[in-house]
Amino acid sequence: MNKYITALKIFLTVLFSVFCISVWAQVSCTAKAPSEVGVGQAFRYQVTLNEEPSKMLSTNFADFDVLNGPSQSFSSNTSIMNGKVTRSSSYTFTYTLAANKVGSFTIPGVVFSVNGNQVKSNAVTINVVEGGGGGNAAAGTGRGQSQQRAQQSQGFDKRDVYVKAYCSNSNPYVGEQVIITHKLYVGPSVNGGYQVTSVNAPTQSGLWSYTLGNPDADAPRTTEVVDGKKFTVFEVRRTAVFPQKSGKITVTPFEIGFLARVIYTQQSNDPFDMFFGGRQYAQDYELDLKSNSVVLNCKPLPTANQPEDFSGLVGNFTMSSNLSRNELKTNDAANLTITVSGTGNLQHVEAPMIEFPADFDVTDPKITDNINTRGNTVTGSRTFEYILIPREPGEFTIPAASFSYFDLKSHSYKTLTSDSYKMKVEKGKGGGITTSSSNQKDIKFLSKDIRFIKTNGNAFHPKRGEFFGSPWFYVGMILPFLLLIIFVIIWRKTMETKQNVVLLKDKRANKVAKKRLKRAGQLLKAGQKEEFYVEISQVLWGYMSDKFHIPLSQLSMDTVEEKLKEKHVNEESVKEFLETLNQCEFARFAPGDSSQMMNDMYQRAHDFMTKIERR
Repeated sequence: MNKYITALKIFLTVLFSVFCISVWAQVSCTAKAPSEVGVGQAFRYQVTLNEEPSKMLSTNFADFDVLNGPSQSFSSNTSIMNGKVTRSSSYTFTYTLAANKVGSFTIPGVVFSVNGNQVKSNAVTINVVEGGGGGNAAAGTGRGQSQQRAQQSQGFDKRDVYVKAYCSNSNPYVGEQVIITHKLYVGPSVNGGYQVTSVNAPTQSGLWSYTLGNPDADAPRTTEVVDGKKFTVFEVRRTAVFPQKSGKITVTPFEIGFLARVIYTQQSNDPFDMFFGGRQYAQDYELDLKSNSVVLNCKPLPTANQPEDFSGLVGNFTMSSNLSRNELKTNDAANLTITVSGTGNLQHVEAPMIEFPADFDVTDPKITDNINTRGNTVTGSRTFEYILIPREPGEFTIPAASFSYFDLKSHSYKTLTSDSYKMKVEKGKGGGITTSSSNQKDIKFLSKDIRFIKTNGNAFHPKRGEFFGSPWFYVGMILPFLLLIIFVIIWRKTMETKQNVVLLKDKRANKVAKKRLKRAGQLLKAGQKEEFYVEISQVLWGYMSDKFHIPLSQLSMDTVEEKLKEKHVNEESVKEFLETLNQCEFARFAPGDSSQMMNDMYQRAHDFMTKIERR
């Protein structure tokens, strides 16, 4: 018998081996790619198997950048010829690669696991040249090569997406406004859409900057032809910078995270696909783009003929002033406003130095900025508002204010001067202050700062009895001691009660049970049967535990009678407690009118606790 079993095992082993060999012999694994590509040009590397692999074991793309992949696809073919049905399947793994240097490179075979065995594709050699590649496939001839060349021409070129920085003036003066524009270029190979996923704007010390344009608007779009290619160009950032020091300042690159989608068309012999132009599939490429750096060689401002009150501002400015009124009374107020407007770094304009009359109280100027950054340059105004309060009558002159800046058109210093004003002040009555300014909160009620000495006589009153030595004096002396004694007595009683755990639980039992019984009443009204009976059961167990000082862990249907008798609880109360619990369990699962049973159980629990409290 053992001989037959051994022979059968040998036969099955041989049969299985033959089957595996036949299956192994039928597995094919073929890799293909263009035979020639250009540096930076994206191309497709494909590996096709006729059996589904369980796992990809190894790949080696050391000489190429992997832009994407692997993407997997499956296709099957069924043909009928002379009544014979033939079926075939293919499993394709596609990578998108790009070469970064010139030369001839070999991609080793890719290793898969198929039916527990290792399958390896053929190696592919690719010649990388400057510029565009040829596009011949590594496998396939005739029609297959022409199809591969068509796909190659539709491939993604990394050089079709880049960011470039432009500078309006690389040799500015210190304080001169320079516009730096960053543009995103998207070329024709990105034919399926794109998206900016992240932005990292450059930062650089030594520059005061403003972001220009409307932040809520879409980036302006234009088109440009670069090296014979038509690019869509987006102005992603326009920045106005003002150098704060002379010398060389380098603006770091502008960084963008970019997602490009490329639509590929794959030709086939299927008449349906040929009618619609072939099969299409999309490939996404994630790119980290960096612009070029911008170098500013900043020139110091000339020292010759520089005014003493030079503000350090460079640009083009105007100056205006206004006095709210020139006739007023003492302790009244007037408003003097001085406004500097123009193109430049207006937030660096300092308050002008004005020698106001000595008999005037003048507040620090209120500064209001109106900076416009929505255009192509930084423009706007800065306003200084003074509040003037004359304290003495007379005729006074408010001198003119001056402001100096460096003019870029004439490359010279210019000084602007405001108007001077005559002011007539009459004697006022004193008291309040009137002003047309919205900044009245900065003005003090100065006429009341020092109170006048009273001149009217004070009335004298007879001296009343002294408090010291009176009965109320002794009551006030004794009362704190009495209150302290009462407090100590109450505190000791409270501490004794808290230390008596048994007494506390006894007092708390009925209070806690009533609170939980109230909760059960709410569940009763809501008709929540299951929750109601659970709550009633917990009310009863908790009440008995607190009332008779028995831990809940020691109470159960089997031990409750014994434990309660140890606490000298009469048999009638024990029997009634057990009957109430049994009735609760019965009503919980009994059919019939649940609302009536719930009402009865609620009343039984209430009556039971009431009887215990009375006893």
